[in-house]
Amino acid sequence: MLNDRQKAEILFANERFYAAFSGGDMTAMDSLWGSDGPVCCLHPGWEPLMERNRIIASWNAVLQAPPPIVCAAPSVLPLGEDGAAVICWEGIEEDYLIATNIYRREGGMWKIVHHQAGPVNGTPPTSAQPPQNNRVN
Repeated sequence: MLNDRQKAEILFANERFYAAFSGGDMTAMDSLWGSDGPVCCLHPGWEPLMERNRIIASWNAVLQAPPPIVCAAPSVLPLGEDGAAVICWEGIEEDYLIATNIYRREGGMWKIVHHQAGPVNGTPPTSAQPPQNNRVN
């Protein structure tokens, strides 16, 4: 089971993912993806990407003109001691997607190994605030 510090680290990794996404930061995006095992990315409307080099190439294309994306209401679901899923809402202007981001610990860092976003009905809970740029340590 994950402790509170580990959950905070995972949420921080998720914040870094969305900062790279919204900021068009390809160097950061590349550094956030796992490299020690299987990875998967399912962009809405794209074919499944199951190889790291194809995933990074896809982000290179997306980040040429990144959407004004905001992550809202992230929730951590533990997946053992070295893994967790973050379920969150992706706000793009007036529309929302629901996303699943799976993280695995690699070399002491939480790396994203799966990203999937798709259409959803509704909006995030009204109490949800976009993540703050808080440091874990």
